[in-house]
Amino acid sequence: MDLSSLNIGTVHLGLLWPLLIQLGTALMVLLAVLLVAQILRSRRVPAATLGWVLTIIFVPFIGIPLYLLIGERKLQSKIRRITRIEMPNPSCSYDHELHYLLVSLGIPSSSTGNDVHFHRDAEAAHQDLWARLEQAAVSIDIEVFILRPDDLGTRIIELLERKAREGVTVRLLVDDVGSFELTRRRLRGLTRAGGQVARFMPVIASPLRSRHNLRDHRKIVIVDKQWVWSGGRNLADEYLKPETETGWIDLSFSQSGGAVSVYQSVFESDWHFACETDALIRVPVPPSSDDDQGRVQVLPSGPDVADDPIHAALLSACYNARERIRIVTPYFIPDDGLQQALKLAALRGVRVELLLPERCDHRIADIARDRYLRELHDAGVRIWLLPELMVHAKLMIFDEDVALCGSANLDIRSLFLNFEVMSVFYSPDELRWLTEWFERWRIECHPHHPRGAGILREILEGLVLLLAYQL
Repeated sequence: MDLSSLNIGTVHLGLLWPLLIQLGTALMVLLAVLLVAQILRSRRVPAATLGWVLTIIFVPFIGIPLYLLIGERKLQSKIRRITRIEMPNPSCSYDHELHYLLVSLGIPSSSTGNDVHFHRDAEAAHQDLWARLEQAAVSIDIEVFILRPDDLGTRIIELLERKAREGVTVRLLVDDVGSFELTRRRLRGLTRAGGQVARFMPVIASPLRSRHNLRDHRKIVIVDKQWVWSGGRNLADEYLKPETETGWIDLSFSQSGGAVSVYQSVFESDWHFACETDALIRVPVPPSSDDDQGRVQVLPSGPDVADDPIHAALLSACYNARERIRIVTPYFIPDDGLQQALKLAALRGVRVELLLPERCDHRIADIARDRYLRELHDAGVRIWLLPELMVHAKLMIFDEDVALCGSANLDIRSLFLNFEVMSVFYSPDELRWLTEWFERWRIECHPHHPRGAGILREILEGLVLLLAYQL
């Protein structure tokens, strides 16, 4: 063996490793600088911004891949894609502050003549959904966060399979995290019958393409492109079986009319994104009626929308409220802006009421909400807790003048991270029904007077907010 050649090779190898380490460090520093610049440019809760920046700077080998995996809040490719979906825009102007704001943010105008039917309870929601699915003659489009293969979910899948065999075009879009129990084996019969199934941002199939922190929380069922079923309910036993069995309170509705076309365009955008196609879709818009009844404005929000219109709508409505604000939500973890808007409304004499479950289905959300409730209670906000029942409804009513109802909770995740869709109701009949629904459950509640928190409790609340809701 030639010892001189061995020594030369050892020397070369000894020089190569430091060079590779220096090159890797330089690339890591450059990538960290680029990501920090991007984080500082994006609109994000300050605590989340600080958390990401510190993690990337001090623990780059963990922070950089973690941010690339779940850190993005807006999907520019999705925003560009939705511009290729011809969003219906009914030619219907309306003299209302909130309406002006949403149209200026790119949300389609409201339409009138919509036939809106709210579901008083789970049985009514179930019957309405089932009857329309049975009557489907042309198409069924479903987009949902949770489709669980329990008793009711299995029967829905079997119904979709039967309709597909009858020649109805069936498209099912489920969130891959929310519907993780729904395996491909359980959907095999539907796909063999001709139904189409897509998973929104699959976690395992494409971890680099997905942004696991951004989930599709929308609930949309469209039948024959003429009728839509939406609101807060997923497709599972606890959402659609009687409240006496489940202890679960929710709120949903169905509509026909011009609003359906906007829901259809939202579904088309999400479907083509999930299927990785880039087709130009034209959704026809039926004409609005001459009267002012059934005025509805469909409000999508999320990573596919350039701004945060649901958040903007809530802020505007809080600052414009003159007499009363009623809010129902299962999880109350607002950002600082919305918290301040509610607090100031109460301080200037607006009657602000929050209706929440005494204990929700996620204990961590109960911990996170306490600091907000203490501050609002001190400002004069009335807090109502519903005992023994899980409230999953999402409803915001302002002055019996405008109401928002749909899929978005009043938490940071819904307002800034999830794909959500709400309906904005402007007409007296819909507002009256929603107000009566609120009062129906308010009388079942007891007032909540939050107690003070010690240092350890406040630290726990801060950690929960940072780690669980603001990434």
